[in-house]
Amino acid sequence: MDRAASITAFTFLAALLAVSSCSYTEKIKDGKTAYERKRYFQASEMLQDEYRIARSNIERTNIAFIIGESHLKFGDPKTASEWFKIAYEGGYGPSALDRYAVSLKQMEQYEAAADAFYRAGEEIGDRARYRTEVATCRQAVSWKADAPYSPYVVKSLDKINSPNADYAPFPLGPNQIAFTSDRELSTGEYVYAWSGNEFSDIFEADVRSGNVKLFDDQLNNEDNDGTMTMSPDGNKIVFCRCFSREDYDLHCKLLISEREGSAWSKPTILPFVKDGINYRHPTFNDSSDLLVFAANIEESTNDYDIYVSNLVDDIWQQPQSLGSRINSQQREGFPFLHHDTLYFSSTYGGMGGLDIFRSYLLPNDQWSPRENLLAPINSGADDFGFVVDNYAATTDSATQFGYFSSNRLGGKGQDDLYGYEKRKYFPEKEPEPEEEFAYELELDLRVFQKKYEDEEDPNSKVLMRVPLAEADIRITEDGLPFDQTASNKYGILSIELIPEKTYDFFVSHDGFFNNQLAFSTKGLPIDSTKRVQKYEEKILLDKIFVDKEIVLENIYYDLDESFIRSDAEPTLNELASLLAFNPQVNIQLSSHTDCRASDAYNDELSQDRAQAAVDYLIKKGIVKDRLVAKGYGKTRLAIECVCEECTEEQHQANRRTTFKVVE
Repeated sequence: MDRAASITAFTFLAALLAVSSCSYTEKIKDGKTAYERKRYFQASEMLQDEYRIARSNIERTNIAFIIGESHLKFGDPKTASEWFKIAYEGGYGPSALDRYAVSLKQMEQYEAAADAFYRAGEEIGDRARYRTEVATCRQAVSWKADAPYSPYVVKSLDKINSPNADYAPFPLGPNQIAFTSDRELSTGEYVYAWSGNEFSDIFEADVRSGNVKLFDDQLNNEDNDGTMTMSPDGNKIVFCRCFSREDYDLHCKLLISEREGSAWSKPTILPFVKDGINYRHPTFNDSSDLLVFAANIEESTNDYDIYVSNLVDDIWQQPQSLGSRINSQQREGFPFLHHDTLYFSSTYGGMGGLDIFRSYLLPNDQWSPRENLLAPINSGADDFGFVVDNYAATTDSATQFGYFSSNRLGGKGQDDLYGYEKRKYFPEKEPEPEEEFAYELELDLRVFQKKYEDEEDPNSKVLMRVPLAEADIRITEDGLPFDQTASNKYGILSIELIPEKTYDFFVSHDGFFNNQLAFSTKGLPIDSTKRVQKYEEKILLDKIFVDKEIVLENIYYDLDESFIRSDAEPTLNELASLLAFNPQVNIQLSSHTDCRASDAYNDELSQDRAQAAVDYLIKKGIVKDRLVAKGYGKTRLAIECVCEECTEEQHQANRRTTFKVVE
């Protein structure tokens, strides 16, 4: 079965190519260019011609690898696996073996995929890198076998499905759904060069009769339209539209339309949407004042993540990430909110491609750990667009009905629509004898940096913490050298640890202060159902701003005094620890007064206070040659005001202690 549409559905909002159907190969002179412009279907055809005439083995293996990637992109893992195998056997290297394993996994050849992942780890000398993939493949075998014991029963919507891509269903009423499709009824004269099909539109269908028609002219045009959601009161629709650009990519945005009698208003772009970012897969909450969607806002560190925007005073606010319990370093998308439950799809830790997960909102407003819905909802292919049908009444035998989409084997076309019911009563699996195994401990250390409102001002507002890639990490075990490594492009180090040990992680990066974290494997909580125990720690590296003052909070002095008060000691202790971890750094400690009293008095008082702070650090073991005390008196007021009219808050802001890194 061709899987192109599923990749279309998930990445069609990422970077697509619009070309006239009568000029499909215009401006494309070779297969590599077609691939780079994301014309994967076209690239595969051109590259096969180039493969046949290639003169060297290196050239052929390189071409074979790109052909495999092209087929994987438009949803053909079988052919992709054949080309990856050719590339690997031709000497392309472990990358081809990795992609070969991915293709096998998507075809549900789990044992062969596990073996290929294991061999890839052996070849690069890092089996830990593929340990999770190997374990997931083996777990998928069990999940697939347990499908008969699932509460879910699925059935293809054969009356609606076409040979093309049909996906992202949304209930409109009893036995009525909207969905996205690139079938021949789609509007416009463009083709989707990722797979060679037409651009997509939003359709509506009667599930029982199979009658299908275009949804609404306002929501469908010559661009790629799809993945819609409707507010619970039926008065608003948010959907995705991808606009053509001269650089051959489509720019995908979320648009909103409101009901006007029996028609819909002209769609407008939501206010938080920014150029250069792709947005997709919207869903409303029950009160229609919260919109959840997928976007590649942090594409440099993550793939697509799930975000939320709140409606405040009729204005949709800037998106916020749903956090690490929902988002991973891989792809997340197709969220659907059903009361306090979030369903979504992810490529992390599933049965092959996209898997459907769910998470619950806890009383503390945090999301519960993600839960895989397993087979038969999930398969080795891409499974996504899970929705609950609130129009379907529960019965004596079923507690829930709904729909989802998948490009699994046995379908009618590319992506297909499926219905499901969740049974009250289903077969119970006989309990298996508990397996005894030695637990493996795996730690994910996440390295972060602060993202400032003004990247040149260390005292500006911190907007968020973002991953820091390629941070150097030195590890000791019980005080002895253990490993020297680095965080990956997502700021993560995954490492296997030994029970009953104490580890210290010394983390550094050019342009940042060093930091240290301790982690003990003594007395860790153990989940007896899992062989691999996963743990997570976070560490923050602060950026070094040379010759820029940073205000030290919570350092106050008694009137006319310069001694260090006890409430200032925690801040200075933190500074002492920072300097101890960073012996290469020298600082100037500065003190400032407010505008009151004479210049001479303030100069002397501020110098005494700065020196008192320096003396405190020296007592904490910091070498005095690394420290400079400087009192500025009232010569550098943080807030300029007429002294007699300054508020006490302004005076307090001017009375401050700072430090800065000096050369």
